Amino acid sequence: MYFVDPDKIYGVAVLPLMVCHAGFVIGAWYVSAVLIRKGLQGALLYVSGALALTLLILIVACIHRLGTAADYLGFTDGKSGVPLFAVRLGWAFVVSLLALFGSAVYVAIELGRDSRRVQTL
Repeated sequence: MYFVDPDKIYGVAVLPLMVCHAGFVIGAWYVSAVLIRKGLQGALLYVSGALALTLLILIVACIHRLGTAADYLGFTDGKSGVPLFAVRLGWAFVVSLLALFGSAVYVAIELGRDSRRVQTL
């Protein structure tokens, strides 16, 4: 599901993206823990809601591309792409999304439990 032609991007460009992603995940975990410990769950819910709304808007805007199984060239010519669920990879994508949502719920539960332990000490 490429949005840019991978032949025009150097392989080294992946490293900054991976570092930024790791920084985002670790930073979000830290900021969430701090907000929960300070009793600012409302602010955390607003930020989480804003992120969810942004993600929903991106999904709606890119639904045609997300629902097509093709490489960059196959999608840009408009002839060789197939619907996502016509291939086995589409169902693996659904499983990975369920795992992602499950892990997000688990993280939220753990952060909430962590805040209760810290506030009682």
